[in-house]
Amino acid sequence: MNRFPVQVQALRTDSLSRWLWLVKWLLLIPHYLVLAVLWIAFVVTTVVAYVAVLATGRYPPAIFAFNIGVLRWTWRVNYYGYQVLGTDRYPPFTLADVVDYPARLHVDAPTRQPRWRPLVAWLFAIPHLALIGALSGATWQIQSDDTAASIPLGVVGLGLLIAGIGLLFTGRYPRGLYDLLLGVARWNLRVTAYLALLTTRYPPFRLDQGDREPDDGPTGPDSPAGSSIQPQADDGPRLDTEAPPQGPAAQGSAAAPVVALVAGVAMLLLGAGTGAAGAALIGLGDSRDATGYVTSPRLQVSSPTAAITVERVSLHLGDLWARNLSSIGGVRVTATNAAGTPLFLGIAEQTAVDEWLTGTAHDGLVNLTRTGSRYERTSGTVRSVPAPTGQSFWLATATGTASTVLNWQATDGDFAVVLTNADGAPAVSATTVTVATQVPDPTPLAIGLLGGATALVVLGFWLVYLGATRIGRHHLPNPPGGSPTSPPVPTPVPALV
Repeated sequence: MNRFPVQVQALRTDSLSRWLWLVKWLLLIPHYLVLAVLWIAFVVTTVVAYVAVLATGRYPPAIFAFNIGVLRWTWRVNYYGYQVLGTDRYPPFTLADVVDYPARLHVDAPTRQPRWRPLVAWLFAIPHLALIGALSGATWQIQSDDTAASIPLGVVGLGLLIAGIGLLFTGRYPRGLYDLLLGVARWNLRVTAYLALLTTRYPPFRLDQGDREPDDGPTGPDSPAGSSIQPQADDGPRLDTEAPPQGPAAQGSAAAPVVALVAGVAMLLLGAGTGAAGAALIGLGDSRDATGYVTSPRLQVSSPTAAITVERVSLHLGDLWARNLSSIGGVRVTATNAAGTPLFLGIAEQTAVDEWLTGTAHDGLVNLTRTGSRYERTSGTVRSVPAPTGQSFWLATATGTASTVLNWQATDGDFAVVLTNADGAPAVSATTVTVATQVPDPTPLAIGLLGGATALVVLGFWLVYLGATRIGRHHLPNPPGGSPTSPPVPTPVPALV
């Protein structure tokens, strides 16, 4: 019998709640949190397995057991939740096979693998990933006059929506739709197992639908031990509840590997964040010019009113930086007008600018978009403002024609930046504006962050590996031809192990 090594099986439940599917996302939050940790560990252990297969041609048994447990847990959650909606029985928190749960998974362990497989497995899986992505991740575009929205309604999403609506109003789940969603889930799990090197068999390009694997015999002789589904004359398929044989579990406390796994994942996440911050600082350092300034992209502005403003710019500890660190706190605003109109640039405290512009309409720059800038107009009369050059409240000013450059040493407070015509007349013509900020050389800090990130990632990787392999040993099966004097099956440990 040409049975595929990854066996994905299920038991359809005819009586499903009409409304429970609406709140399963809430009920599954604990599972999603645990699976987020487990899948990070899955990636780590798979990397280790890739290296092991590349070097020895063998998949480490403890990692194999752990990775199968993660896939098994994921399948139970997805079957209960928003991949199939196949049962209302809440999934258990365990990596072990639960013989009476409606969703089960088994993978035949390969004895030996070609050493070259880790180099090309991801490449061979691309056609499958493209097809699964088309089934699961297609989107519908909704276009209105000025906005567009994307709704992720691929085959799976749309099928689940139809199934949920059917349950809500009729209490029935169409059998054909259930079989289709189960087939997509089975295909997904087969490809995931192949990518993780859990099987050497290339997944077939077919959508095997229904509860049973297509190659199962009439009484399931080719099904894995403890996971066959046997047909019944009247009641349909049921799960065989004979427990699979278990080997001796690893000795020691179950808490230690779980703590190591969680701590390792936390370190990996912290290391990734720290590394991203270090990389961002490296990029910031590369964007500095010879004088230490980082310049923004060019912005085109214009307004029929007498002033364009950027208001409520809050700076904290600016004066401390400016006084104690000479390379921090410098701001340079450059306005270029091709028409040669005399322009005025000024920076002042927000309250002084508000008083000066009281009753006068002006445009405040509030957002930058891909297509330009967005303004928010302050109500008032479109009129001239008192000549800006005659005001005494400015902290820094600049006046010019073709190019106007304003330099200011930032201090603590709430400020407004104002661009007007030099005579205060309305209609600020099209002007190109850039803003540059002086920052210190971030390279030393970036190197420190990258070094710390490397240490965190290495330590986190090691802790995840230790925790995952220790947990995996709790789920190793009996070796073939095991001694009758093997230790008794231990009491099952809860949760992750």
